[in-house]
Amino acid sequence: MIADAISIPGNDLIPLLGTAALLAVVFFSAGLLIGLLIRSAPAQLVAGILLKSMNAFRRGDMISAGGVTGTVVSLRWLSTTMVLPNNSTLLVPNSDLIGSRIVNHTAKETRRFDIRVGISHSCDLEAAADIIKEAVSMDPRTLKEPPVRIAITESDSEGLALITQAWALAKEYRQVRSDITQSIHRLLAAEGIRMHASSG
Repeated sequence: MIADAISIPGNDLIPLLGTAALLAVVFFSAGLLIGLLIRSAPAQLVAGILLKSMNAFRRGDMISAGGVTGTVVSLRWLSTTMVLPNNSTLLVPNSDLIGSRIVNHTAKETRRFDIRVGISHSCDLEAAADIIKEAVSMDPRTLKEPPVRIAITESDSEGLALITQAWALAKEYRQVRSDITQSIHRLLAAEGIRMHASSG
């Protein structure tokens, strides 16, 4: 009887200690998480205030920051939501943005696009330049001012590298550059002007 009376409390104590230990771990983890949130939330808030006050970007702007490029959907106090080119949605903490270099591709109404074309040494340079200018001027989305600029950037054993610089509205930049690049390649090929790997 005495042994049974002693053993019963001991047996009950083991699960009680296990439950207490589990609760301690849970409370410790919760406290750690709350502590991290308390420490990080003010930083995110300060970053959000700075971004808003600097007018670094607005909704609809295309920006590059932290190694990613996307269109801003919303700028909140703690985070910024972006849509990436593949239509994925990215939520970025504002402290990450404020700590990185931000490039706003649509801050200005117009934007210059550069197209690199490599041609063989045996090709007529003047004829190639005329064809490139024609391809650029044929597209009505290309701005007349500043004027189109074509220059030789380098020369090697494969041939010459030409850089073409023209301007378009920032919102049309990517499509205009792509379309004109295709036109240049098509027109040069039609005239028998051989291009090499530096084109693009």
